[in-house]
Amino acid sequence: MKRYLLLSISLWIGLQSALMAGVKTIQPSRESTGTSDSSGFHDPFDTEEGSSKPTGKELDSLEPMNRFFFKVNDRLYFWLLKPVSKGLATVVPKPCREALDRAFLNAKFPIRFVNNLLQGKLKGAGYETGRLVVNTTVGFGGLFDPAARLKLNRHPADFDQTLAKYKIPTGSYLCWPVIGPSSVRGTVGEIGDTLLTPWTYLGFYHAISYGLPPTQKINTTSLHLGEYEDLKKSTFDPYIAVRSAYFDSRRKAAEN
Repeated sequence: MKRYLLLSISLWIGLQSALMAGVKTIQPSRESTGTSDSSGFHDPFDTEEGSSKPTGKELDSLEPMNRFFFKVNDRLYFWLLKPVSKGLATVVPKPCREALDRAFLNAKFPIRFVNNLLQGKLKGAGYETGRLVVNTTVGFGGLFDPAARLKLNRHPADFDQTLAKYKIPTGSYLCWPVIGPSSVRGTVGEIGDTLLTPWTYLGFYHAISYGLPPTQKINTTSLHLGEYEDLKKSTFDPYIAVRSAYFDSRRKAAEN
């Protein structure tokens, strides 16, 4: 299963590299009310806000395929993830689900610690170590967050952020089935973070190893029900909105 996933990711990255090698990024000239093509046609609706073309250094050279997988993920959300998450929310009280979310966050300490070190953020790595010790002991495995009361604040860091710090280009946008929005760099970063996740190395306990990620996804979704629906109602093209939100979050992470 894991080998198949890694092989698929490698094939995607290889395909992306081949495409990017033959693609030249063209920045079309724009007027305040729209754009004109070489034939002189002026489209008043082709604006930065309404166009499906990414702005700045954002690339989406596989947009048709990405849109297909976006629709697949959209169906999976409404047909599977949302019903299961609503069921969990009905059975398990919100404080318990929030405690479980904190426990998952606590268990992913290695990701934050290693990437803080790789980014030269020694203070951040120290704070994360302090949080791990306090929350794992006094906080009963991270179910509670007494470290926050001690002013030991979180210092989020991931491998995609680390690659950005070292000026590695984002690459084209990718919408993975099930996983969701990412990029070429983000996909590599996700692989790095997976290798730092404790349950990746549970050995023969494959049921636990494979079961924890979807459990975390379902639990997290149960705490944010309705947000995706609100996004779809508030935008003309949810695909563009999700893509823009992804790039914005990655830019903010790189700036921290």
